[in-house]
Order: sequence, then structure tokens, then C-alpha cells
Amino acid sequence: MKKVDIILKTDRKFNSNAAEGLRGYCGNYFRNIVQFHNHLDEISFNYKSSYIQYRVIDGELALLGIDEGADILLEHIEELKSIKLGEEIIEVKPIVTITFPKPEVTDTLYRYKFDTLWFALNDINYKKYIKGELSLDNQLRNNILEFFKMCKIWVDKRIIAKGEFKEERIIKKDTEILVFSGEFETNALLPDNISLGKRKSIGLGRIKRLK
Repeated sequence: MKKVDIILKTDRKFNSNAAEGLRGYCGNYFRNIVQFHNHLDEISFNYKSSYIQYRVIDGELALLGIDEGADILLEHIEELKSIKLGEEIIEVKPIVTITFPKPEVTDTLYRYKFDTLWFALNDINYKKYIKGELSLDNQLRNNILEFFKMCKIWVDKRIIAKGEFKEERIIKKDTEILVFSGEFETNALLPDNISLGKRKSIGLGRIKRLK
């Protein structure tokens, strides 16, 4: 797996909502490259394969590229001399880090925390969760498996996932959404700063391994 982390250095600090603005700007600027925005056509959107992700880490604007997304970022990131958020044009300096992590399912348990809220549920499994018919541990396991599939990594062991989660509520586009904070253990060795669950493209569900 190839992973590219980019910090867009500025003289500003941003809140987490700026990730959506960054995604909107890059998606429009690189409108001819589908991986920047994941719009398959005018009405269809690819929710699963977020090879390029946008986030705010410690107040700084950041991008993550995975595999093909990593190569695309490396090819085009120097074009970003400035970005426009709202009505403000902000000069940026990309700082690039390239790594080659080896995600795998092992016989060891690793502990992680969600650095940003985990958007675990869609409309269907939300109803199951409210009725007590859905295990968040199973949902997390499915999210981890989805990550391995996205990276085209074959999994030959059963993924174990068990966590302690707290319900939170956020507002997106005037809609209240149930999300979760917390920590979990899994036998999947995962890279820091990847995202699990829905809205990966704007950095929800971003994880960090606890030593």
C-alpha cells in the first residue's frame, strides 16, 4: 500500500468544517480527475472508494492519498499554490510525506481511537441499531474489511473488532446525524490517519493507533 500524507501549511488554524471546503475547492479545481471528487456523473457518487481524502489535523488542512490516490496527489499537488475557502483566498505550501505501510490481519490485537467522529450507520442499519438489532462491533469489522478491499489486500484471517463507543450528534446540511466517538481493539494492523465508515472523504472516522 502506498500512502501520501500532505499538510497544506498556512499561517492559519482551521476547524474541522474546513475539510468540506477543501474538498469542494479541490474537487472543482481538479474537476476532470474523478478521484478528487468521486462524482461518477452529475447525480451518482462513489461513497466507498475514497482514494483521496480531506481533513483538518491539529488545525491544519491536510490531504490523504491511498494507492492510486497517492500517485494522483503526487502528480498534481504542486499546482495548489492557494485555495479558496468561502470568499477568502489562502496561500498554501504542501508538505508531503510518503510511506508504504503494510496493513494485515494478524494474531495480535491492536488498540485504536477515533480521532474524529465515526459515521457508522446508513439509513437501513440506523433503524436496526435503534431497535437493538445491530452490533457496532460487527459494523466496525465490516468497515475494516471495506478498507482492505479498497486497497486490494487479500484477507485470509477473520477480522476481530471490539470497541467502547459513545453516541454523539452532529448537524450536516440541517440534518441531525448519529455518530460515535471511542476506542477499539482489532487484530487488523491499520495505518494511522485512515478513515473508516461513511464520509471518509472529509475525514470522519479517522483513526490513530494507541501505543
